[in-house]
Parts: sequence; structure tokens; C-alpha cells
Amino acid sequence: MRLEDLAARLVLVEAKLSTLTGTTVSLENATSIGELDARLSIVEVQVDQLLVEKTQSHVDEIIALPVDEVSVEVADVVALSASVNVPEAASIVADVVLAQIDAPEIEHPEVAAVVAAAVTAVLTADPEVVTDPEAITAAINAAVAEVSVPTEEVHEQTVDAVVQIIAAATGNDVFNDVKQQVFDAVTTSADPALDAIEARLVVAEAKVESLLGK
Repeated sequence: MRLEDLAARLVLVEAKLSTLTGTTVSLENATSIGELDARLSIVEVQVDQLLVEKTQSHVDEIIALPVDEVSVEVADVVALSASVNVPEAASIVADVVLAQIDAPEIEHPEVAAVVAAAVTAVLTADPEVVTDPEAITAAINAAVAEVSVPTEEVHEQTVDAVVQIIAAATGNDVFNDVKQQVFDAVTTSADPALDAIEARLVVAEAKVESLLGK
């Protein structure tokens, strides 16, 4: 009986997901634990992917638009974060999101990419990391270090933007040693080989889009 109940619930979830993904799903109930497990695993992957996409969409809007044009609500962003069910951590995430909404519009794509990585690091960090100033600072710097190194002309602007995110996340003034850590993360490639591959991929992507007439 329990297998049938779980299978029926899974079909409802699959049907709802199909409306979000535009995919076709079976409306037949799973008839074994193995089938139930396999189908649930697919659902979990789809849900995680949709959450990542929605989170990224919110972050992109917050970063790209001036405050009076941002339509996303802070609560909607917090609801997608890993900290949503931990009030103390959720409050910190809300502070970071609100600070970014209120921050000056970022026009340079390289700066925007680094800031997006920093904000996303806060959204995806475990609650115990979010509530630990040292840990969340380290998580932000690690995320920033994974982004391609911006050109020298925007180093200062990028560092300042990341420092503001750290200040919002920790509730503390950011001292020079932490600013130096941010500078190192922003200006030092975490993986030069991957940076080179990414640069080539960007060119390939642009050429393919051109061939497709976009």
C-alpha cells in the first residue's frame, strides 16, 4: 500500500514538473521500489537544475538592473537559498540580497560576473557557513576565485563590490587583511588552464551563434 501511495504522489510531482520543463512524462505509477527510486532520482535532478536556473535569473536581475527596475522580491530569493529554513542564516541572506539590490548598477560584464558568483556563494552556502563570518568570507572568496580574472582596469571596482557583499554577509567592517584576500581572489586565476579553455569557448560560442543567425 505504501508503495502505491508514494508512486501516486511521484506521478503528481512528475506531471507538475512537466509543465515547467516542457517534457513528457509517464502517468503510470511505478510498480517497484527500483523504478520508484530511478524516477525520483530524475525528478531530484530536474528540480535542482530548475532551482539553480531560477536563482541565477534572480541574481542576474538584481545585479543588472537599477533598484527601481528590480521586480524580484527579497523573500523570493531567500526562499531559493540553502538557508531558507534557518532564520538566522536566512536573515543574513536577505541582508546580502537587499544590499545588492540597493547597490549601484553594475555596467561592466566582468564585474557583474564576479559579483554574481559572490552573491550566489551566499545563497548556496550551508546555513552554518552563512552564520560564520570567517567561513562565509572564505566561501565568497573561493567562488570569486573560480571566475575568470577581470581586466586590470576594473580590479578596484570588482574588489569594492565583493567587499560590500562580505560586509553585508558578516555585518562587520571589512579590514585590510580581508580586502587583500579579496584582491588576491579577484586578480589571481584559480586555474589558468581552465581560464584559457573558457576564453576559447567564449569565442566558439560567439561564432556558433553567428552561424545560427543570432
